[in-house]
Amino acid sequence: MAKKKFVYFVSLSSNVPYVLKKALKSAEEENEISIFFDLDGARVLDKRYLKIMERTHNIDLQKMMQQALDKGIKFFGCQMNVLIADGLELVEGAELSGVATFLETAYQADAVLTY
Repeated sequence: MAKKKFVYFVSLSSNVPYVLKKALKSAEEENEISIFFDLDGARVLDKRYLKIMERTHNIDLQKMMQQALDKGIKFFGCQMNVLIADGLELVEGAELSGVATFLETAYQADAVLTY
């Protein structure tokens, strides 16, 4: 089966555990995966937020995100939303990007999934 490109667009941080599970499963099939975090979803790229989620919801997003990075999944955070965050501690492996990067990646994808 041919390798496919998938883009996940995450605008709600509560959807991140579900998206990461889907992305990891797709990466196991050797598909190319990019995840763009925008609006509320961009909070997940802050190390402090990951610690809060683990403490309050018993979800180890940091571990899931590291597994995703190890599988070659790319993380992009919207520059405007991430830069607005006060004292952001950007997670390792995530890149800040703008609309042009998202559009370029989306146009080359086989599917764009929004959450």
